[in-house]
Amino acid sequence: MWQRKQTLFLLAAVILTVVCLCMQIGSYNAAGLDVARVYNLWFTDPLGHRHFDTWPLFAILLPTAALGAYTIFIFRNRKIQALFCALNVLLIVGWYICFFVVAQTVDNKTWGTVDFRPSWPAVLPAIALIFYLMARHAINADEKLVRSLDRIR
Repeated sequence: MWQRKQTLFLLAAVILTVVCLCMQIGSYNAAGLDVARVYNLWFTDPLGHRHFDTWPLFAILLPTAALGAYTIFIFRNRKIQALFCALNVLLIVGWYICFFVVAQTVDNKTWGTVDFRPSWPAVLPAIALIFYLMARHAINADEKLVRSLDRIR
């Protein structure tokens, strides 16, 4: 199982997704000062209170990590593995859409004029997306190889 390159791609994608779940993905800035820190599940205001308005980011990325981990262990069913890789790609694209919406929706009455600055961990799902695409390509190549060997017999 671990000798297959798609397993390593899937493992790397799951690790990147979990790291992104645990780290700060952005901040709201007003006049050069951090007003709020944004995480996948919550954002913290200047007083340190947590507001769970960004929960859709967490609700998309957590199943992505879980499905990616499950995909590693169903290596005997390559068709389902390829399908789950495609589903994870769609979930990550959905995460970026929600990330853009979260970045644009801010209450200007509370903090005044603020702008959103993404942090470097916000790039990790994009790298995981690339790993999912590479894993899917390798899974499909394995499936073609198995089919060609079945034809020879």
